[in-house]
Amino acid sequence: MKPFSSCVCTYPPAWLVLALNTALMPSDARAQEPPPDAPTPELSRAVPPPEAPPAPEPELTGRIERIDIEGNERTQEVVILRALRTQPGELLTAGATEELKRRLLNLKLFEHVEVRTRQEGDGVALRIKVEERWTLLPIPMFTSSNGQWQAGLFLLESNVFGLHKLFVLGAMAGNRGGNVFSLYKDPGIRGSRWTGTLFGQYAKLDRERRVRDIVVDEYTDRRLDVSGVLGHQLTPELNVGAGLFGIFNRPLRASEDEPAPERSHAQGVSAVAEYLGQDFHFFFNEGLFARLNLRQGFDLGSGSRDYRQATLTAAYTHALFGNHALTLSGTLEYVDGDSTLDAVLLGQRTGTRGFTLATLWAEQAAIATLEYQVPLWSPSLATFTAHAFVDAGHVEWRNTVTRYVAPGAGLRMYLRSVAVPALGLDVTRAPQTRELVVSFAAGLSM
Repeated sequence: MKPFSSCVCTYPPAWLVLALNTALMPSDARAQEPPPDAPTPELSRAVPPPEAPPAPEPELTGRIERIDIEGNERTQEVVILRALRTQPGELLTAGATEELKRRLLNLKLFEHVEVRTRQEGDGVALRIKVEERWTLLPIPMFTSSNGQWQAGLFLLESNVFGLHKLFVLGAMAGNRGGNVFSLYKDPGIRGSRWTGTLFGQYAKLDRERRVRDIVVDEYTDRRLDVSGVLGHQLTPELNVGAGLFGIFNRPLRASEDEPAPERSHAQGVSAVAEYLGQDFHFFFNEGLFARLNLRQGFDLGSGSRDYRQATLTAAYTHALFGNHALTLSGTLEYVDGDSTLDAVLLGQRTGTRGFTLATLWAEQAAIATLEYQVPLWSPSLATFTAHAFVDAGHVEWRNTVTRYVAPGAGLRMYLRSVAVPALGLDVTRAPQTRELVVSFAAGLSM
């Protein structure tokens, strides 16, 4: 990131020119009114008085007679109408246009939304004008921390067929191995309240558990993880669902001295509940987010292992001073299975940024973060922000307990056309070694 630089303008601004012309005019000329037949001075003709800004159009209320939509070159009208949650025949009340604008911006498909009203017969007509964002994006990704690095590329489309469906295909590789994965999310199957999610990932990665930067457990993890969830949108904010999952592990030795876990697999059912009560504000989302994920494996014969997993994640963000963000987030993790293969891998994520990526293993964990973020600079294409945070946690693995509090600070760059940070830098004090841990990431990793 380049340092900020200042610029010196080579011309005075218009308001300064007018002030100097007035100040340098003789005092009697300022006080004396010219005769009616006197010619108009050149300066008066060159600098007309500023025009008053146009008055805002009044917001009308009444029965909605029609809804007109403009600017949606890729997004289908049914997506916009479904997000508005209103239709002709309903009553438009005072202040409703701001709420309709908020609902459309929360789709994260539009850079700008305009909602206006006009008289239509005995009622009103709604005029919706949107400016679409780029939704088909190739996103490079890079992460580096404590000698571990990964690089990859993701293809992300958040508006498949113009129906607000999400598809992600990506691959990562680095000095600890790599993985490929795919994700598909349908927020409304055939325009209904039924939702669907499909996920698949294959990974071959070297896993290490570290204590004070000393590797105490390691193996090479080869796994295939697939899942599918059918959900139902109970309210605009709350979605619940159930599905099936399968995890297939074929681990390898990391060295001759370290035995690998046995080959095994786990299959079963899953349940998901997600509450998304946040408003989109470009570089932060204001409000409450919560997600509960449960998995229960079944004994399906040879090679099958007992498996139970529960994850609860929640975050609340409050806007301060208009564009500052104060966020409190937390995660509870519980897993009952193979203590190595099924361990929750923490490190270099919110709540555990003082640990190297995937080196803090847990069977039970409670982690929390308090973070304050402020914008520094907003040119036309991006916004640069700074944040300070404190991560804290209680982590258990094989009757070993790790407790920590780790303060830190960082920088982010958010591209206006992409709803994820483009660049990120975090500096944290490692809880165990007290050394500074510097992490850099680009793309979806932040």
